[in-house]
Amino acid sequence: MIKYGYFLEDGENEHMKNLLTNDSNIKQGINKKIYYIKAEKLIREANDNFIYFKDYEMALEQVEEALRLDPENAEALIIKGNIYFCLNEMDIALECFENALEFNPYSAEAYSLKANILDSKENPKEALKCCEKAFENLRKPEKDFLTALYDQKIAILIKLKKYKEARQAVEESYKHLGEEDSSYIDSCYRDVIEEKQKKKRIAAKRLKVVYSI
Repeated sequence: MIKYGYFLEDGENEHMKNLLTNDSNIKQGINKKIYYIKAEKLIREANDNFIYFKDYEMALEQVEEALRLDPENAEALIIKGNIYFCLNEMDIALECFENALEFNPYSAEAYSLKANILDSKENPKEALKCCEKAFENLRKPEKDFLTALYDQKIAILIKLKKYKEARQAVEESYKHLGEEDSSYIDSCYRDVIEEKQKKKRIAAKRLKVVYSI
């Protein structure tokens, strides 16, 4: 290699290559940071358009652009899934939440949203598994939707006719929610659970009598 009219030694040549490589890596790293910053801005705007303005078309355009810049962004995929859920495109929404979990397997929100889809598709057993995963991966900053998570779990348990477990979940909610939220959960499901448990006990007694004859 020639430098300013003379040949570089092997060591100098290698040093120049390293400098060029490092320079390229630095530029690449800067470009990635710029992409991530742009993606985060688009995600915030998409979230606002989706939640506050109900402008699903604009929100979807913004979230798609964010994913073009950062294809593995789980937050963007969750917003995309929520948009399609509101548009009643359940299969696309489910795919979005599953993709989000591939990139962030600890997202309690994605597990809960996936549970919603599975429940609506009449697959409560798998929905319950996802709901349990949401509880397992719940972090302190995400506890603002803990009430909704208990609501979801209890509703699925009732659908599965697991009334004892539903009652236990209600009681457990008192340990982790405030008095107001836990009382709300209790008031929503107490009568349903007690009535279903009573009917189940009566049916079991009748069945016992039939078999004893």
